[in-house]
Amino acid sequence: YHVSPGEGVECKVQKEGWGSHWVRVGKKNWVDEGNISNNVGNSIGVGDLEVLKLRQKGQIGIYLSITTDPHNDNNTNNSNCQNKNDNLLPIAPKRKILAVLGIVDPLKDDAKSCIVALQKNLDVDVWMCTGDHEVTAMAVALKVGIDSSNVCFNVSPEGKADFIKHLKQQPKRIKEKKNKRISNNNKKVVAMVGDGINDAVALTLANVGIAVGAGTDLAVEAADIVLVRNQITDVVIVLHLSRVVFDRIYSNFFLAMGYNTLAMPLAAGALYPLTNWTLPPAFAGLMMACSSVSVVMNSLSLRWCYRKPVINDVNGYSISPRNLGWCFCNPLSLLLAKGERGYINESGHARVVREKEILSSSTKGNHSYQTF
Repeated sequence: YHVSPGEGVECKVQKEGWGSHWVRVGKKNWVDEGNISNNVGNSIGVGDLEVLKLRQKGQIGIYLSITTDPHNDNNTNNSNCQNKNDNLLPIAPKRKILAVLGIVDPLKDDAKSCIVALQKNLDVDVWMCTGDHEVTAMAVALKVGIDSSNVCFNVSPEGKADFIKHLKQQPKRIKEKKNKRISNNNKKVVAMVGDGINDAVALTLANVGIAVGAGTDLAVEAADIVLVRNQITDVVIVLHLSRVVFDRIYSNFFLAMGYNTLAMPLAAGALYPLTNWTLPPAFAGLMMACSSVSVVMNSLSLRWCYRKPVINDVNGYSISPRNLGWCFCNPLSLLLAKGERGYINESGHARVVREKEILSSSTKGNHSYQTF
């Protein structure tokens, strides 16, 4: 057998008494090779009505066709041969559609929650680019909350790559221009999420390629970020965490600049004319070390302070106030967070719930938070 990317699968079937046949399963244009004899009327083809019903339910409708192998002697007879220069030459018979198949590719339970969080909380312009039929794509987009104008369907792997190139050339929206976390370039920054062979090229061309860990090896190798768990909401966590890290980098710059701006005049003897006091070189070196330690501790505080957002399909996500980074300046929060860092399992979840009860005065809502 062999696979035609974005089209379908073809295999050779042999059975004694039946001969050899080629079977194709996939898109109609590829399956029947444009054979108009498979049309019932002028426009309605064999199985089209059945496939339409499947697609309206959000299923993937595909066709199955068969043709005999013209190179097999068992299949060669007078009906599929022609006389040319007194020689009998086999003619490949036209393909015939025998069946249609409906494949149920169920949506992930957290798909809608992920889309709502991306659109509402992170202000991400979400697009869906798929090789499925228009009816199927629109049905899925309606379920997860993607605008119909942001849906591309019947797209080949090469078409997905071209689509990524097209998006990267589009100007930013007004809100994106105001977002300082995004590149100063006036072009859009595109992140592609995929898990299949057909997504590999697009993942490579995107500014950020995100692959689901349960996907194909080719997609994983082509991506910049790999989601280990098979949960699409981790995309929201990745983007949220990246923004928190970016803000922490900014705070490190301001912290270092402010500290050095105050300490350097003291080390240079700025107070000597007024107080007749100078800073000993040993203490000046110690203060310089404290400057580096403060920046490092501010960065490491993410391990203790960051909490994954709690995502739902109504309000997007809710986050703990500690995500804002105030715990670095709060020794009590560091003490409470001690011993809970780095866990995302059920026991870690339980500890954070107890911690939330301790910090009930500073945590609003009935949400529970997990460590990351």
